[in-house]
Formats: sequence, structure tokens, C-alpha cells
Amino acid sequence: MKKILMTICLMACAAAAYAQAVPGWVSVRPVSEDKYVGIGMAPVSDPDFQKKATANAMLEIAAQISINVESQSFMHTVDVDGKSKELFEEKVNESVAANLEGQVLKGSYRSSDRYYVYYELDKKQYAKHRKAQRQRGVSLGLDWYTKGKAAEDMHNYVTAIQTYAKGLEAIEPYLYLDLTTEYAGRDFDVASELYHAYVNVFSGFELVQNVTEVGAEAFKPCGDPLAVCLSKNGTVVPNVLLKARFVNGDGELTAPAKTDYEGTAVFYITNVTSKQSIQNVEVSIDDSFRSSLPASYRQIISADNWPVARFTVVLMNLNYTAYMMIERNDLEACEKQVRSILANNYFEFTEDTAANLFVTLSTVLEVGSAVKGELYDMNECFASMNLKIFDNIKQTQLLDYNVSPVRVLVPADKSEQQTYAMCTRELMKRVRVDLPRELKKLNINL
Repeated sequence: MKKILMTICLMACAAAAYAQAVPGWVSVRPVSEDKYVGIGMAPVSDPDFQKKATANAMLEIAAQISINVESQSFMHTVDVDGKSKELFEEKVNESVAANLEGQVLKGSYRSSDRYYVYYELDKKQYAKHRKAQRQRGVSLGLDWYTKGKAAEDMHNYVTAIQTYAKGLEAIEPYLYLDLTTEYAGRDFDVASELYHAYVNVFSGFELVQNVTEVGAEAFKPCGDPLAVCLSKNGTVVPNVLLKARFVNGDGELTAPAKTDYEGTAVFYITNVTSKQSIQNVEVSIDDSFRSSLPASYRQIISADNWPVARFTVVLMNLNYTAYMMIERNDLEACEKQVRSILANNYFEFTEDTAANLFVTLSTVLEVGSAVKGELYDMNECFASMNLKIFDNIKQTQLLDYNVSPVRVLVPADKSEQQTYAMCTRELMKRVRVDLPRELKKLNINL
């Protein structure tokens, strides 16, 4: 009994000593008139608990600084939408925390499951640091702005937007500051001007097209050019990449092209592969340049107001009839799916062997050896397909589409029907992607 009582007393004493060892700042946050205070905590179960606790303390200090963002800073003057505002608010907090200087560790404490740190940052010392940061931000931002404007003046608009983006990245650590300076005889908010220059690079553009409508025939190239002229505020714009695409119907078009010295780019329809009698092609600015922009800023650039030239394509002849002959049919379910793809891409199937087109289809399934698995054995299967399309009048081959054997591992306990279903599914995954692409290359001259 005495041993039990002694053990209880020792445990009580240890608990009391432990409780006394907990610093007061862990439970009661210190308040200071002349210092920013940051208390950070992280669970000791985290492999980097010390770094995480310190980072959290810095974020707490940064939040206090951000609350007092200068009234003339970018965040208070720029007119941004909800997404952009949220983006920049996040960047402000991150950049303030990343660029803190002069903070002092006042204490640390580790409990059985948590680790705490206590940091202070002298407000006057930080004010001096902030002044130097402001000068740095103004200098950097103005340098990138002038480079971007020079590119715009030379009509190098893609270079201009990339330059402005680099400028916005460069001044991220200073966005919470008033970055106003004297420039070109006026007060100049560097951050705000950079932002507006960035989002307005492509404003004021206009596309003028040579025609509004062209005629075409199915599975044939169209000889009529689709020409557009790009201008901005009445001045032609060279060296901007434009793209053409079907927005209604389907077919093949020539590759994206840059506007020439007269601001003109020309596209051709090299094939039409849709049943629709009325189709539409749009020409617009190619946005491939987005990949060169910082990922977080891409969302700000909206193509909604970019110019678009819309051409109407009128089909002069409609359905081609097709007769299908099955040469080998190991995977019967493939036939229906292939017919559907071909029908969707223009053909009308008939039982008349004198149809415009003659189609042969062969599907092959081969079962290989068993494969030992950790949990269960597998049967190794190989599924392949061959599809040929012939001009039934001229007796010429138009398409020879092959799918090399697709390897499918089927659990050994699956039935024959289930094996066929799995192999069909895997084979058709390939066909549904590849076959429509191959059909776009098909040219028929009946």
C-alpha cells in the first residue's frame, strides 16, 4: 500500500513540475505595442515539426502586417475580379512571410504531442526593411513595365504579355506596399500599371475575313481560302499566331499560322468529315503562348473578348453509302461499335454490295500462356483489328487501318464471355481514339 501511495505522489509531483514548465505564452498570447508577435505550433508527429511551427509563426506575423497593408498599395487600387483578388491576397500573405527579416526567437516549448515557437519582430526595424523593399519593388516593376511597353510598340504582343507576366512575378514580394513613383510626368502605381497592361495586351483587336461562306464536299479538300486580317485600333498586326478550328461539324484544317506583315493569315480546309450540311469554322488567336506564362497568372487572361472570325461551310453532297464485309469476327461486339464510328463520320451503311464504299473488318483474338500472379493467375490475351475502306467504283484502297495486338491480362477464373468482353473493351479504347483521326485523312473522289 505504501508503495502505491508513493507512486501516486511521485506521479503527482511530476505532473505538477510538468505543468509549471509550460511557458505562459503557450496559453496566453503576448501583446506588444512595438513588436509583431508570432506563435507557431506543429504536431511532433510531423517529420518537419520544427520547420512547420516556425513557418506558422511567420505566417501569423505576416497576417498582422497584411492587415495593415498600406492604403495606396496595389491591393487597394487595382480593379480585379473575385478570382484575381483572391489570387493576389494569397500572394501578399505568402510574400510577406517569405521576406520577413529581423525576427527573433524568444522561446520554444515541446509537449508530449506538440511543438511551439515564439517569435517577435521589432516594428521600427521592420519599417526600415519595408522602405528598402519598396524601393526594390518600384525599380524592378518599372524595368519590366518599360520592356513590355517597348515590345507592344513594336507590335510584339506575345513578347509583351510574357514580359508583363515576368514583371508581376518579380514584384510579388512587394504587392502589399505603395509602389507609386514619378514616371512620365505623373504619379505612377507600378503594380497597378503592370497588371492592367498585362490583362489589356489583346484588347482592341479585330479580325476581318475575306468571305463569310464557302462550299465544300465531303471527304475532299476545299479550294477556297479562309483569310483573315488582324488589326488593333486600325493598325494591322503582324507576327501573331492564329488558329482555325471546326466549332460545328468536323474536318481537317491547315496548321496555325502567324499573320504576315499585312496582318493577314490564310487557312484551308483539307478535308470535311462530318455529316452536317451546315458547318462552322472559327479563326482566333492561338493561346499556346499561355504555357510560357506563370501558372497562377494564366487564369487572369481571358479569351472571352478576343476577336473571332466565323466562316460557314455549306456541304454540297451528303451521305456516301457503304457496305461492310466481315472477314474474321473473333470479337463480334467490335463490329457494332466500328459501324457506329463510321456512321457518325459520314457513311450510311447498306446491304447493297454496289455501295459507294466497300469496307472490310477483321478482329482477331489470340490466347497466350498463363501468367502467375501474387493473388491469382492470369490468361495473356492479344486482341487486334484490321479495317480497310475501298472506293467501290474505282476499285482503289482509301484506308488501311491496323491495330497491332493489344495485350490484355484476364483473370483465369473469368468465363469465355467475360474474356471476350474485357478484350473488346481494351481494343476499342484504342480504336475510339485512333480511327476518327485516321478518317479525317480520308479523301474520296467519286
